[in-house]
Amino acid sequence: MRYLMLPRERKPAELLLVPMIDIFTVLVTFLLMTAVFSRIAIMQIDLPSSAPAKPEEPKFRLEVIVRQDGFELSDGKQLIASIPKVSGAYDLNALNEHALAAKREHPTADAASVLSEPRVPYDELIQAMDAIRSAELPAADVLAAGEAAAAAHAAAPGRAVPQTAKVALFTNIALGDAP
Repeated sequence: MRYLMLPRERKPAELLLVPMIDIFTVLVTFLLMTAVFSRIAIMQIDLPSSAPAKPEEPKFRLEVIVRQDGFELSDGKQLIASIPKVSGAYDLNALNEHALAAKREHPTADAASVLSEPRVPYDELIQAMDAIRSAELPAADVLAAGEAAAAAHAAAPGRAVPQTAKVALFTNIALGDAP
């Protein structure tokens, strides 16, 4: 009976942090999921006018379709030209000439799409993009007049003025799959 009356040895109290961390993790997750994030937005509303609207003409966009047997050029609605392969190789010079003709008809257009069939080599796509991106023209050409003037201004005295100028044709090019 004596043993019952003896005071027990007390262990120091331990603070368990792992359950507290678990509770706070769940609490933070719950608060983040239920929080309302306010967003300030300005809505621009165009009210209809009483004047009849003039429909805008769609901008010209050159489409070059790279097929197994050659190129097809279109404006998205109708076929402009078809360029077959010459001796088993793509005719990039003819493509460049047709792109130049399209640029002369639509001088403000700079967008083009290069669409390819699945088995066309990647190198052929790059060459087609290069062919419609720019052209070498004589300095006296109307399209090259601005480019040649800039080159003549940049040329040092005593240096010859270049006889040709590189002109940008369709610089905004997108890639896609052919229909």
